[in-house]
Amino acid sequence: MIRLPLLALLLSGFTLLVPVVASAQLEAPTRLPEVDPGPMEPDLRDESMDPVDDAAYAEDVPEEDAPAAEDASSEDADEAPRAPARNVRAAESAPANGRTPAAASPPPVDEPTVITPRPVTLSPVLAPRVTDADLEALWNRWRQARATNDRDAAAAALKELRTLRVELAATDLEPLSVGFLREAAVRRRAGDMAGAVRLAEVAVELSPGLPYARFELAELYALEKPGDVSRTLGQVRQALATLAQDARYRRPALADLGALVLLTWGATAVLLMGLFFLRKLRYALHDFHHLLPRVVSRWQSLVLGLLLLSLPWVLGLGVLPALLVMLATVSLYLSRKERVVAAVLVAGVGLLPLAAGQLARVTAFAGTPAEDVYLLERGGLSAEEARARVLARMESRSATFAEVLSLAYFESRRGLLEEARTHFKAASALKSSDARLLTRFGNTLVALGDPEGAALLYVQASQSAPDLAAPHYNLAQVVRRRAKTLPDSEVGKELDRAATAMASAQALDGTLLVRDPPPEDRLLLNLLLLAPQLGESDWLPLADGTGAGRQVETQVSRWLLPGLPPGPMASAGAAALAVLLALWGFSGDRLKAAKVCERCGRAVCVRCDPELGIGSKQCGQCVNVFSRRGLVPQQLRARKQLQVDRHQAWTGRVAYALGAVLSGAGHVASGVPVRGALYAFGFLFALAAVLLHQGLVRGPYGEAPLYLKLAPAALLLLGVHLLSLRGLRRLRRGE
Repeated sequence: MIRLPLLALLLSGFTLLVPVVASAQLEAPTRLPEVDPGPMEPDLRDESMDPVDDAAYAEDVPEEDAPAAEDASSEDADEAPRAPARNVRAAESAPANGRTPAAASPPPVDEPTVITPRPVTLSPVLAPRVTDADLEALWNRWRQARATNDRDAAAAALKELRTLRVELAATDLEPLSVGFLREAAVRRRAGDMAGAVRLAEVAVELSPGLPYARFELAELYALEKPGDVSRTLGQVRQALATLAQDARYRRPALADLGALVLLTWGATAVLLMGLFFLRKLRYALHDFHHLLPRVVSRWQSLVLGLLLLSLPWVLGLGVLPALLVMLATVSLYLSRKERVVAAVLVAGVGLLPLAAGQLARVTAFAGTPAEDVYLLERGGLSAEEARARVLARMESRSATFAEVLSLAYFESRRGLLEEARTHFKAASALKSSDARLLTRFGNTLVALGDPEGAALLYVQASQSAPDLAAPHYNLAQVVRRRAKTLPDSEVGKELDRAATAMASAQALDGTLLVRDPPPEDRLLLNLLLLAPQLGESDWLPLADGTGAGRQVETQVSRWLLPGLPPGPMASAGAAALAVLLALWGFSGDRLKAAKVCERCGRAVCVRCDPELGIGSKQCGQCVNVFSRRGLVPQQLRARKQLQVDRHQAWTGRVAYALGAVLSGAGHVASGVPVRGALYAFGFLFALAAVLLHQGLVRGPYGEAPLYLKLAPAALLLLGVHLLSLRGLRRLRRGE
């Protein structure tokens, strides 16, 4: 009797345990819901895990068994703390009657964590749409405020202008800076030096790459505080550095410098060749008399010879034919050094058209596609006009990769995002693996709301150019923003990825250590992300000066050789002819050409005096008077000596006079042609720099100060002239 009730009690206990085991088997969590809480694929889904079946099962559980089910669920929750949310709802939906089972009360159970994305709203990345007209409107507003003496409105307009330049990532606003410089000049004339300095500083701030603004500021600094030399010299040094590094300002300066060199070469050749011709003409006319019949007197042969020599000038054959005629006339009577110097100078004049055309080609910039890329990269005023020209070349399918890339970059900075995306794709069709293209395109995608595509482009850019910091930095910014929207389980991994990318960027570019992103309330694209710039080597080859070079070559050739068609053959032929004439001069001994008597300067002619040897350096009179003693009476000897002294004195005075007028000319007249040619070239170059200080090619937005041009040229002119006179004096004294 006792054993039967005990057996029934045990059986009823086992009956209570059956639902608990079943519930544990049905609600066991899996890894898939933890990783992806979304719906599972149909072929991988287990019907026993359907939320509807869970709810139905919970309804079929008896009331007295509900606490046991809760106990089993709590045990499973301890083993897997991140159970799916539907298990919690199924357990809460089980009916309960408030009765406690016979077993002890279960311990309190912690609710499982639910994985849901963070409800974070990211600030949009802004790309304000601004045009050149908007910038000009700000400038006009500032001018109106200044005209009405409204200081607050003027300060507000100037502040907005500064802010807008930074937000547009425009490096220079040159037209506005020129306007501020003109206002500074007005203030300077009115005596307000402090106001002029402030306006010039604004001009430099708006266009740090405009060298003429820095020159003007340096001049105002010098006038305001003459003792502060370091401040003035600092601006001059930065202006000169910009002038030398920026192709837009460097190329016109090089064109002016090259033009001065070529002009000086031509002037040196004409003057020295004319000096050679005048010194040796009498000997050429002497030999010309021997070519005519004996019945022709010397004055007749002299007139006939001068008429023949004047034909190039009378017929208007040009400068180069005249120089060649002069070289052919006196080549036999020049010394070896004089002949070489004359040939080099005349041959250089023959090559001047080619040199001038090449100079125009290598210094061309304005009006070329390179200037359009330059303007688009800087993003300032006048860039919209460059954009129109590039679009026209794109329609004609003549635009290059650099042009299309700069066009898209300019549009992205000005808020034309859809146009920028289209043109970035067009640029990728020309060159798809360029890291700068990928980085800039990624920035545009960020502004368009596609950070995932941007991150992919940044990764490709960093792989294409590992030494480029911009893609690493931009990737770090994008990943950090994305981490704010991820659940806690994913935040750490994303932040580690962002930190790694930022560390790589800072290792490549140390300036990024102190760079701060813009505030969240105004998250601007141009300030948040970096955009690598195109180097000068990428767009400078687009400065095609072929047309300008051909035009300059034609003009110079028509001036030097008006009777011949312009071209390299004419210039090369003239230079070759000059060399042949110089070589012909070495045959003077075989042709029995007259020489210069080293004592009296008369012609040493073996035709007139057959007793003289071919290598004689003195005329027949000097030989009889000074070499053959006792042959000539003392009275005639003294008369000849007086003649020699007058000749030497006259030669010295002429040399000093020529040296005083033209440095180096005295050396040439004294028989030192190489040193004289160098002195003459330096003197004429400095003189041309002083006289032509305005230059042949005007730079954009102004020119260097006058003192900066005249001071070095004047110092060079004075130094060369003094050194030439000193050397000439020593030469005439025989030192």
